[in-house]
Amino acid sequence: MDLLGNSQHSPRRKIFFENREDALAKLLNNLPLNFFLKEDCVVVGISFAGVYFAHKLAQTIKAPLAVLFTASIYAPNNPECEIAMATETKDVAINDSLVESFGISLDYVYGEVERQYDDKMLPLIYQHRKGNPLMSFKNKHVLLVDEGIDSGITAFASIKSMVTLQAKTIYCATPVAPLEVAKAIEETIDGVFCLYKLKDFVDVGYYYRDYTEIPVSTIEKIFTQIQ
Repeated sequence: MDLLGNSQHSPRRKIFFENREDALAKLLNNLPLNFFLKEDCVVVGISFAGVYFAHKLAQTIKAPLAVLFTASIYAPNNPECEIAMATETKDVAINDSLVESFGISLDYVYGEVERQYDDKMLPLIYQHRKGNPLMSFKNKHVLLVDEGIDSGITAFASIKSMVTLQAKTIYCATPVAPLEVAKAIEETIDGVFCLYKLKDFVDVGYYYRDYTEIPVSTIEKIFTQIQ
């Protein structure tokens, strides 16, 4: 379901957002906030960068905030080639074309899911949630939030986790995404709120004038406010 329309990107660079605050304000202005205020909704940040957006959105609609931890899986002989994304529920989204072209076995991928859980995600769960599992999403309306979508692999892995956790409905909110990826996500969940869906997508940071890294202290402070 296409909920916010579609904008095309010209060959010349187009700045859509001055900074994250500008992107967040524009996204909030285009979300059906009354819908989420009335529903039993949980806002879920699906990346560390997306936690800032998710936190502000959760405050606006007075909804609980959760963070789903994820970890990238890379090709065995290329540590820069991302072939899959795993979540803390051990769900995984796989780039099938890369896995097939490199001849990578699914045993390797699922072995890496377990390793990434033990080495990366479990320490984060203990650090930020004191080892507690995610809150219950059963029969909840879930809004997945990120500051932008590139390949969509994180979003798809997160959607699988929400299905595993028995969410009633799943929505996704983000300022910018590739057109084809946004369409694929729309076909998978109940709705996508995206300001700019671009045919000739470059990367998320390309559309922000100021895309400096969010201070770790800011993210840490948000985590202390999550129940």
